Amino acid sequence: MKTWRACAALIVWGGVILQLWLMIHGKAGPELGQAVVRFFSFFTILSNLAVAVLLGASVLAPATPLGRWAARAGTRVAVSVYIAVTAAIYHTLLAGLWNPQGAQLVADTLLHSVTPALYLLDFLIAPPREAARWSTAWKALVFPALYGAWSLLHGAFSGFYPYPFLDVAKHGYGAVLVTMLAMGAGFYVVTLALTGLQHLQSRLAPPARRPISA
Repeated sequence: MKTWRACAALIVWGGVILQLWLMIHGKAGPELGQAVVRFFSFFTILSNLAVAVLLGASVLAPATPLGRWAARAGTRVAVSVYIAVTAAIYHTLLAGLWNPQGAQLVADTLLHSVTPALYLLDFLIAPPREAARWSTAWKALVFPALYGAWSLLHGAFSGFYPYPFLDVAKHGYGAVLVTMLAMGAGFYVVTLALTGLQHLQSRLAPPARRPISA
């Protein structure tokens, strides 16, 4: 399992680093700083980074606080939700809006297709040992809510909105807030679905063997 996760982590990091290079290549000074801020303003990047950190921590530092946090059922469910929603929104709403080529196509495929597939497969074949709590499913909404608030705040000052459905200048705050609430509901539904799947996995998993005493 460590080999699988190590390879998956390298692939995920590769996609993130490639996209960063594409966004900052040839830029300097204030333009470079702006490109870096915009890079971290995409939910796609943040969800991919979460996957990369969790996979890497499980291999390199499983006994550390970060490694233990990464192995928790609630953490793994939340990150699975983020990367699943990333893939779903991109392929249903955004993919048709542009036509990436060359290295950008490689980065696009890694970020929106390969990483989600790898992490959701990892979630299926190696589920958390304990069951995620239904009562804490709402915690998975905290990060998307903070991201939405940051996007609106940053956009108000810079005029940059990472996704068309967050563009207040085009749609107005009312429509964007309604969209964000609808997406929040979608996040919660996916969280409940994956929590239910994880509970089912826990029930179907064979019981751990007890050591035979001498």
